[in-house]
This record gives sequence, C-alpha cells and structure tokens, in this order.
Amino acid sequence: MDKRLKNTKTAGSMILLMLMLFLFLLSPQSAWSAEDEAEILIFSLSPEKVEEQQGVLQIQISTFSPIEKIIVDGKPHKFPKAASLVWLKIPYKLKPGVNIFKVYVKTKFGEARKIIRIIYETPELLKKAKLGDSFQLITILTGVTKDNIEKVEDNSSKSKAFSTSILFVPSYRFDLFDDSSIFLRGVVMGDQHHNGEYASKKVLFKQASIEWEERESWAGVLTLSLGTNEAGTREIPVTSTPRDSLSKKYKRATRDNVYTLKAKQELEKGTTWNWQIDRKKKSVEGSNDDSGFSTTLAAGYVTPIFGVKTTFGGTLEDTNLNGAYKDTEAKKAKLKVDYPIPPVSLGIQYDFSETENKVADPSLECVTICNKKKKNRNQVYTLSLNYPVAPWCIFGLTQKQERQSSNILENTYTLNSTQLQVILIY
Repeated sequence: MDKRLKNTKTAGSMILLMLMLFLFLLSPQSAWSAEDEAEILIFSLSPEKVEEQQGVLQIQISTFSPIEKIIVDGKPHKFPKAASLVWLKIPYKLKPGVNIFKVYVKTKFGEARKIIRIIYETPELLKKAKLGDSFQLITILTGVTKDNIEKVEDNSSKSKAFSTSILFVPSYRFDLFDDSSIFLRGVVMGDQHHNGEYASKKVLFKQASIEWEERESWAGVLTLSLGTNEAGTREIPVTSTPRDSLSKKYKRATRDNVYTLKAKQELEKGTTWNWQIDRKKKSVEGSNDDSGFSTTLAAGYVTPIFGVKTTFGGTLEDTNLNGAYKDTEAKKAKLKVDYPIPPVSLGIQYDFSETENKVADPSLECVTICNKKKKNRNQVYTLSLNYPVAPWCIFGLTQKQERQSSNILENTYTLNSTQLQVILIY
C-alpha cells in the first residue's frame, strides 16, 4: 500500500513538472507574438461602404521598427527605406457585395496581417437589403393559459384552460419597378384546446390576399389590398353544412371579403405615421342578422420619447348588419412603449375600446336603468418580453389582463392570460 501511494505521488510530481515546462516554453513565444502584433498598426482610411465601383484604397501603416516588407493581396508594394510610417494608395475595381483586401506587414522584429473589407452597394443590393428575399415564411408557435375561458362575471365560477396554436404566414413578392411591387400573402392558423370540454372552441382560420405596394407615393408607402378569409369551428358530431374548405371536421362559421387602403410615411428618423381604411363584407353562416358590412378607419403615430419607442393609435369602426339591433359603433385607442433591455425588449401596452349599439334592443336586460342600447367598455393591459435568439428566431412571453364592463347583464368579466410564443422567420 505504501509503495503504491509513493508511486502515485511520483507520477503526480512528474505530470506537474512537465506541465510547468510546457508553459515555460509556450509563454515566451506567446508574449513575443503579442509584441509583434502590438508594434505594427494597420489602418484603412477608406469608407467601408461605397456606391462607386472604382476608387482608391487608402492604408496607413505605423510601426516601432523599420518596415521590411508590405504585401497587399499577394503583390509587394514599394515604400521608403527604413520607414516606420507609410501611406499606401491602391486603385481598385470592386465586385458587387463584399470585397476583401489582405494586408501583410513585416518589420525587423515582427509581422502582422489584417483583412480590410469594402462593400460595394449596387442599387440591386440596396434594394434586396431593404426589401429582403422575394419569398418569406413566418411560423408562430403559441401556448396560452386563460383563467376565464367562458368570460363569465367575476362572482361566477371560472374555468381555466390551456390551448396551443400554430400560425403560418407565407408571402411572395413580384417587383414591378424599383419602387413598386405585388405581394401574394396567405395566413393559415389552427388551435388546439387540451381540455375536451372546449373542443367546440377550436378554430381553423385561412386568409388569402393580393397587395399592390407603391413605395414612393404622395403618402409614403401606399398599399392597396384585396383579400378574403374563412373561419371554421370544430363540430362534434358532424351535422351541419357547409363544411370548412380545408378540413371537413370543421363547419364553416364566417367568410369575409376585405378591401384595404393603407399608407405609412417616415417623417424623420424613428418617427412615422400611418393610416388605414378597411371595408369588409361579413358573411356569417346560418345567421343573416349577423351578416353585413363594416368600415374601419385607423391611424397611428410612432416616435421616440426620451429615447424610448412610443406608439399611439386610434380606430373608428362602423358596422351595419342585417339584424334590426345589430348595428354598432366602436372607438378604440392604443398606447404602447417598447424599452430595450439587452438582450431582451420590454413592451408595455394599454388598449381601450368602447362599443355601442346604434338601436335599442328591447329584449336586453340592463344592469341598472338604461335605454337598452348595449354599451361595452373593454380595457386590456399587456406586459411582454421578447428575446431574439437569432435573426430568424424570437422568443416571446406575454402577460395580459382584459377587463370588460357593460350596462347589460352577463357582459362584464375579467380575463387573465399568459402566453409563450416562438416566432420563426425564413
């Protein structure tokens, strides 16, 4: 036992000695290499991004000892003998995109290498960088927990529920001119309630649209779009018609045609304003009273306040349906603040809406004495965190509270929800 212990100690001592010897041999070399790099300074005096194909690359080289050799892209360059400060002017003709120049400098006591990049920004590259690829696919995976899935009043028994959803948003761009494009867009969304009791709340949503975008109009970026959408709800057992066009497990609930005119204009860096007009033809299957038309006018203003991105928004909506007591007027307002806290972004948002029926409905029961014109006030408080893991992947966490008050019985509720999202951009 003693002999084995003695051998173990000896082996440990030998390993430690060899490690110290290795570090001793390595350290001078590393120090010398660092000194070599430190005593040679190579600077590019030319801009990193240019819009002209031909030009001159200007390089400054400064050393603490006489320069012996300068090579740029494999070609030696002349300089004054024993110089320690040299300026070079090298004519170039660039290719579109990133161009690399390799610089090598040797002095009496060391050497150094440096890569200099110059980006030739052609109109085509600038356009591609601004607009992105012609095809884009956004996928959003969402998990949501709600504490009042039925939206019952606060003094009633509430039910919690968990659901997941997946959303696909493909788009394709056809460029007509430098400032004009046609977009084909689609939306497909399906959700899954993980409690069989709420299977009837499953929704399948599809949308297709065509957009014409003019980027240099009198109103800034002007967009005209025509679209149609369809929503289906899960039906168990299958009894009614018509069925959803994508899955026969769902009955068709609504089908809308939407016509949109919108614009966005940049006033100055970080400040934009936008407006949008929507005209919608609503068709509700099995309910002619709930079918009709709606017109929406929305406007928004984005500007930094004390360096924090702040968004103001307002909406007016007028709905005219076939039912005698279905017509409504709605006013909406939004305030949002986005505050960056690297590596995440914090968002705080407040939404307010008030919806009132145009005509009194004698069948309604008021909370107190009222004219039986239903009026709902809705407030939503949202706190969100977004974490961009990569340019193509974003994680999002959202906590939301929705409060609705009404002058009509059984229309007042409070709903809290927690949402986790993963956004993938291709």
